[in-house]
Order: sequence, then structure tokens, then C-alpha cells
Amino acid sequence: MAAADQAGSGSGLAVRVSDLDVTFPAGTEAVRGLTLDVEPGSFTAIIGPNGCGKSTLLRVLAGLLRPTSGGARLGEQPPRAGDGRVGLAFQQPRLIPWLSTLDNVALPLSLHGDREAKRRAERALAQVGLTGAADLKPRQLSGGMAQRAALARALISDPPLLLLDEPFSALDALTREAFDSELQRLWMHERRSVVLVTHSVGEAIRLADRIVVMTPRPGRVAATIDVDLPRPRETELTGNPRAAAIEAQVRAALAAPGATELAPWVAA
Repeated sequence: MAAADQAGSGSGLAVRVSDLDVTFPAGTEAVRGLTLDVEPGSFTAIIGPNGCGKSTLLRVLAGLLRPTSGGARLGEQPPRAGDGRVGLAFQQPRLIPWLSTLDNVALPLSLHGDREAKRRAERALAQVGLTGAADLKPRQLSGGMAQRAALARALISDPPLLLLDEPFSALDALTREAFDSELQRLWMHERRSVVLVTHSVGEAIRLADRIVVMTPRPGRVAATIDVDLPRPRETELTGNPRAAAIEAQVRAALAAPGATELAPWVAA
């Protein structure tokens, strides 16, 4: 059954990146002339070699980094730090060790004096299946549980835009696949806009409506590939001819810039 048939009716946020340049003070040019549109309620995966500006792009969208030139708009407004419309989850959970799981999840709202912070944190924990871990400290959580807590923290403000910077990359393969399934379920239940940075071609195909392939630094868009597979998608897509064709397109786009560091991507 197609995504439109099963997805929830939540509203996402449109993203427009226009001719974005980011050069760091030491002179490193991370991104050059990057232009990208994200449709409201869509799921976009961004993939490319190390150092190509994927995380830099997310930091710009989160309002944590100011572009050198060009810019981005979230809906009708530019990004700004602390924007409640944006949820952000990183590769590492970054939980505060002396706080409980519930208090870690509630922290973004608690810092702003939100009296509903605890209640909303409880709801976010329920969304990711962590209700029973509310009173545990980070040292008592497994790696997968800690990542669930980090995802709950990103979801607590019910943001129309969710930015995910390789949040599952440190997990073992089976746990990561389970997380992919859960993330797909959450997205289909409420169609917020999602931008996921990943190094996994398979993960991008399992989750995304569209895969954006970036060039080696300075990062630009090398190709945009639609993933027209029905949802919900199986964890294992081996043997699916359409998935295989999409994977071949992605790997060809990754190889096109000719960077030697991309050879393993093409051979894998």
C-alpha cells in the first residue's frame, strides 16, 4: 500500500536552500552553491562522502551556523537557533548523565520554563517505546535506548521539521534496522518533514522519498533520486528489482565525481 494511503495527516515544513556557501574561518570551503528544496511532509535522505558538508547543511537548517552567502528558509522564515519548529538528533545521544531519561527529554522545554515539559516528555517517550525507562539515568540505558531518548527529545516540541544527523550509525546492524522501521512508523503516523544524513545507501532506500547525493567537498548536489517504493517498506529489500535499480543509481551518482575515496561505495 502506498504511503499516501497509510500516512498520518500531520503537517510538515517546507525547506528551501538557495545557492548556499559555507566557508569556515580557517578557509575550508564546506559547501558551495548548494540548492535544495524539501517538500512539506516529505522524507529526504542526504548521502555523500565524509567532509562533503552534510552535517554543515543540517547546522545551517537548525540555525546553529550562519552561511557565508546564500541561505535557507523554513517555510517563510530563515532558520534560527532554538526554533521550536525544528527537532535535531545527533550521532551521539548527548544525554546529561545526572538527569533521568524523562528529565533529559524534557530539557529543551524545561529550559524555557514550560510547565507542560514533563507531560510532553512522557508523551515523547511513549512515542519511541521508552515509557518504562523514564526514571533511569543514561548509564543505565543501552545504546539503543539512549538513541531512543535522544529521538524523543527531538520530538518533544512536536516539530514540523526533524533533522537527523546519522543518529543510528553507532548501533549494531540489527538494532539499526529496527530503528529504521520505528522511524518509518513514526513518520507515517505523522507526516512531519524529515531530513536524514546517512552513510548507508540501504538505509536511505528503506526510509526516504528522495535521496540527495552530494559531491566531495565543497559539497554540492550531484544528483536527486526519487525512491518510488510503496510503504510500509520491508527492512530487507534484497531481491526487489526496483530497490536494486535505485541503489545502482545512487552508487553511480556517488562515483560520478571520480573521488578515489568513493571506490568502496561503488564496489559494495
